[in-house]
Amino acid sequence: MMVRVCVLVLLFALANARVPRSDTGSSTPPNYKPNEFELEQNRAARYEFSSNVEDHINDLMQQRDEVRDGLNVKGSYSYSDGYYKRTVHYEADDKGYRVTGEEVVPLDGPKIDLTGTASVNNAAHGTHITYKVQSIPVPGPVGKIVD
Repeated sequence: MMVRVCVLVLLFALANARVPRSDTGSSTPPNYKPNEFELEQNRAARYEFSSNVEDHINDLMQQRDEVRDGLNVKGSYSYSDGYYKRTVHYEADDKGYRVTGEEVVPLDGPKIDLTGTASVNNAAHGTHITYKVQSIPVPGPVGKIVD
């Protein structure tokens, strides 16, 4: 019981912790210089991941792809709310983070399907996770519009 309380207190403290920000909005202090160990870790970092959520129940979508090769990161993310699909391409390297391309495609509005499916696909570190859920409508109160 005591362990649970300690874990909850720790989680609460972490959730409420504030990262100091500089005038530019960055959490890195303006005069920060990484040590050699940190620089070596950053130069050696290599990863690739992707994430895709297709929600055909609420007509929502989220996608993200990113590749890191040492100090260079390239990626993109997309999302759709049924009204627009937005895609942003980005890079981060010794020149900082920057958007390299952006597309916005208008859509006809969300199409809700209470019997639809939602699928999730994630790939990272050589592991792929995929699953799908099926919506099952449950009878309940019916809303009524009142003028």
